[in-house]
Amino acid sequence: MFDILETFGGWYDLPAHIGYLLFAVSMFLTNIFWLRILLIVSLAFQIVYFAMAGGALYTGIGWNIVFILINAYRLVSLMQARRRLGKATGGHLLGAGADEVVIDAANSLDDTQIEELIRLGEVYDLAPGAPLTTEGEPVDWFYLVTAGHAVVMVDDAEVARIHPGEFVGEISFLTGIAATATVRASERLTVIALDREKLARACAEDARLSAAVHQVIGNALARKLVVANQRRATKTPQPA
Repeated sequence: MFDILETFGGWYDLPAHIGYLLFAVSMFLTNIFWLRILLIVSLAFQIVYFAMAGGALYTGIGWNIVFILINAYRLVSLMQARRRLGKATGGHLLGAGADEVVIDAANSLDDTQIEELIRLGEVYDLAPGAPLTTEGEPVDWFYLVTAGHAVVMVDDAEVARIHPGEFVGEISFLTGIAATATVRASERLTVIALDREKLARACAEDARLSAAVHQVIGNALARKLVVANQRRATKTPQPA
């Protein structure tokens, strides 16, 4: 009877087959977090194989340990950067309550790119009534609300409210047009302010950062559109 294990080296080669299979799978991953984890596990199986095979295989074991340490260091750096970003955003960008698309976009960034987002953002505490955008005027910053609420005004009429985890000014960031509404803090507000021009330059230089940022913003706009349509539907009089 055909024994695939005996054909490809026997049971002692099983750790090698598992290690190289995991290494092959890692090449298809776009999520940098899981890619590094899979690489570490793959290299660990290869070390087990080298140790079981005997002979002068210390060179392979030594280099695999070096590669594991490099990936472990980068993995720890990524986790620390994500923790800082989560803390800065009050957990709304990376926390358990975040949208899966948002989490996936954040996971696709490496530690350097997340650090770039942190570097570009500035945290502000705003008093009640403080404006974030003014209807018809240019928008140089767009904001991620992390605590408190804001009110959206169009032609001096309230049309919506902004809650923690939502963006303000993202339409102007995407299109460059003037603010389509006036947004003011309805209570004490904490925001992360992102310079539109700086972030645009960073996105132009890093395609993956650009894709993740636009994915997060696009998802936020989609949620706002759904809420607006639901609100409009509740206000539409039903036929008798």
